[in-house]
Amino acid sequence: MAIKVAFIGAGGIAGYHLSHLVKIQDVQLVGFCDVDSSRAQAKAKQHKAKAYRDHRRMLDATKPHAVYVCTPPFAHGPYELDAVARGCHLFVEKPIATTMDTALEIRDTVAKAGVVSAVGYQDRYQDIIAKLKAVLRTRRVATAMGYWMGGMPGVPWWRVKATSGGQHTEQTTHIFDMVRYLFGEARTVYAAASRGLMTDVPNYDVEDLSAATLVLKSGMVATVYSACCLKAGGKCGIDIFCTDARIEYVERQSVTVREASRTEEFRNVADYGQAIDDAFIGAIRSKGKDNKVLSPYPDAVKSLALSLAVDKSLATGQPVEL
Repeated sequence: MAIKVAFIGAGGIAGYHLSHLVKIQDVQLVGFCDVDSSRAQAKAKQHKAKAYRDHRRMLDATKPHAVYVCTPPFAHGPYELDAVARGCHLFVEKPIATTMDTALEIRDTVAKAGVVSAVGYQDRYQDIIAKLKAVLRTRRVATAMGYWMGGMPGVPWWRVKATSGGQHTEQTTHIFDMVRYLFGEARTVYAAASRGLMTDVPNYDVEDLSAATLVLKSGMVATVYSACCLKAGGKCGIDIFCTDARIEYVERQSVTVREASRTEEFRNVADYGQAIDDAFIGAIRSKGKDNKVLSPYPDAVKSLALSLAVDKSLATGQPVEL
């Protein structure tokens, strides 16, 4: 039986997932909904589906088994709740919301409905991350320094704090999520930020740069940096300092382990983007019995909580307990 899939949000990240779904056997794309009707129509024409402006009409008309919610952060909430209310399995792009109230309501609704859920933390599916986790099992980690430092995305909603949540919520969430995945949960967050470098950008009120120090429940201390003001290169990844090695994770590219007498590098081979969509569709197909989803919605709520704790510390100037 074909698994019918509908999309709410038909922009760039939807195209990313579509490039994988078309390679999966017995997946039928049935509907596309977007506030920009031309985008929905273009995707619908490409995939021989139907376009909609109203997501409820699409859900009722196409009766999909699964829904991908690929909207900006501020728009999350009604789409997920309406899809799950109709028994649809749910894939949500990150960040999953801009408030904990929204995320917790969706989390509880997903749990009650018993549907398969997944969130777009595709970095967890990199083959180098499985190797990195294996390396770390034999090391004593002293600290880690994470980075999402680069330029500003061009979409207008990104530069407005109320609609994007700021860089530490919208982009650096991948690094916060990876810190959680590799080292465990945070207990306390201290954060500070600077502004004033992006004076030539209209309607801009996010932080230019921020630094968040995390005290993990294990006692380990890590620091994560964000910057959207760099026009000539940046850095995305995590530097890990162990008692007997230095490990560099370059996001979506490589892991390098440097010891006193040797250096070893691992590079991505498998398509981690394909892997995340394969895992979601596979879990649906097996009715949850073979669930290889690495970031289900309840777990992603914890990554959002970490980003929002950073935001609260930035606003108050005080440490925040999770």
